[in-house]
Amino acid sequence: MLKLSYFRAMKVLPFRIPKTADHNLIVQVDKGPSFYKLLHQHEEIQLSYIVSGQGTLVLSDSLHDFASGDVFMIGGNMPHLFKSMRDIESAHMISVFFTKDSLGSGFFSIPEMDEPSSLIKAASNGLKLQSHFETVHSYMLALPVAAKFDRLLLFLKLLHTLTKAEKLTLADYVSSKVLTSIEGQRLQSVFDYAVTNFAKEVNLGSVSHLAHMTPPAFCRFFKQHTNKTFFEFLIELRIAHACQLLTSNTKLSIIEIAENSGFGSISNFNRRFKKVKGTTPSAYRRALKAHSYYLFQG
Repeated sequence: MLKLSYFRAMKVLPFRIPKTADHNLIVQVDKGPSFYKLLHQHEEIQLSYIVSGQGTLVLSDSLHDFASGDVFMIGGNMPHLFKSMRDIESAHMISVFFTKDSLGSGFFSIPEMDEPSSLIKAASNGLKLQSHFETVHSYMLALPVAAKFDRLLLFLKLLHTLTKAEKLTLADYVSSKVLTSIEGQRLQSVFDYAVTNFAKEVNLGSVSHLAHMTPPAFCRFFKQHTNKTFFEFLIELRIAHACQLLTSNTKLSIIEIAENSGFGSISNFNRRFKKVKGTTPSAYRRALKAHSYYLFQG
């Protein structure tokens, strides 16, 4: 991956965001065939704009699709990874990293910063922008080339815009425990295996072996760090893939989508899909078609 930034390559888990003595706001541009694909966490809050790319964001206990135009705010020490889809042409992301002390100790505690301070607190569960895209995109695109003082002004404008915008909370559960390097590597190997093999039959013995743990120990470990079982995570991963197929591939039947997503029977697929999404795959596809129709008519 080509990193166009002012900083050296980052360390693997736990992540440490390098910074120079004259930059407290860290701006980074990632370009390449995929984003940084290892599960990681860092103390800095991360605000990221997906300029181009598509895939799945693994964030604490949750899975979310990402696509060009999306903007995410990820709280400090939240385990996460942007898993790019295969065969995409390019991945391009602009991020700014900061802590509550980046602009000085107590800066976010002054009365004038009440709203940004509340935004930062809300980001501890992860946020996805739902409005004000044009303004936020323009600020993010300007950050990498801005001089130091202009970058500070842009950052404050960004925070102000984000406080006014609609946002979606992403994670229900956030572990307060910081991952050690070994724990992070274990989760990374398991997540990577699940993302690569979710369409196949997956057994607990193979996954536990990847983590160098016995099945009972692995089950406890995974539940402790994600608040769900491994197979709950696997089902959600399969459902997320099915939603991408329902959205982008209208030629595939529901049965074909079920098979491509790792479900052995259509009845199991329908039952699992409804439990996660609150509706059936067929109804989900009809709703997407209706939404697209009204947008086209408008």
